[in-house]
Amino acid sequence: MPQKTLSNGVLLHWREAGNPAGVPVVWIHGGSVEDSSMMVPDLEPFFGELRVLLPDARGHGLSQKFERVEDYTYARKAEDVRLWLDSLGVQSAVWGGASMGGALSLWSAVHAPERVRAVISISGPPYAPPASDIRWWAEHRPLVEAGRFAEYFDANIRLRLGEEALARLKARPERYAETIGRLRSHSTASFLALLDETYARVDWLEDCRNIRCPVLVIGGTQDHFPSVDQSRRIAQAIPGARLHVVEGGSHFPNRTHRPEVQQAVRVFLREIGVLR
Repeated sequence: MPQKTLSNGVLLHWREAGNPAGVPVVWIHGGSVEDSSMMVPDLEPFFGELRVLLPDARGHGLSQKFERVEDYTYARKAEDVRLWLDSLGVQSAVWGGASMGGALSLWSAVHAPERVRAVISISGPPYAPPASDIRWWAEHRPLVEAGRFAEYFDANIRLRLGEEALARLKARPERYAETIGRLRSHSTASFLALLDETYARVDWLEDCRNIRCPVLVIGGTQDHFPSVDQSRRIAQAIPGARLHVVEGGSHFPNRTHRPEVQQAVRVFLREIGVLR
């Protein structure tokens, strides 16, 4: 897995797949306990045509960790991705991903439009977390404070995907151990800072009205944040944006309903001339 120290001093790891001569697609994982390894299968059907770039955002996977909340903002994460793309010689790309990755892609389309050819946002919320999620974090923060990262991971998966998804993951003990092992590259302070930033975000839906590139918003009917209504409001705020609703989809419909999501992505990329 390649790595590079960027010009801002941040060590960034990433994965790369697909056709090196293809249109570059930056495909970004969710926040908290997620990393790039969880995103690779999403775009496999398109590897013949796309250059798929999958970063570990700062604070995730094998990339550099920080112990201050202010080092985990979207502005800092987006700066890393832009500098990384500069180092790869990529001026403009399709940006997308799930949860935090979808929201970071939207944020970049607002603040660095010249770098974003199009956006695919799966469950990406440009919203402040709901009160129920903030209460959930307050109740589970002591697990992280005590260094009980595996227990926190399990609780987070239950919240976002349900007990069955956690059972499926634990049925692959090597994969589960690998995931927990990467979390343990955090200090307690760095993991707390990452999560505190997640649950302190503010609403920036109105900023999305300034996006002018093609956008596909994907949401699942079983997701509480963003809800389908919130995903619909994102699509309505962005001129010309498309909305695809996954019936029965979770917060990560790219996993629970992967073929349907892949088909929606295929149609979108064909419409904007990225896929044949």
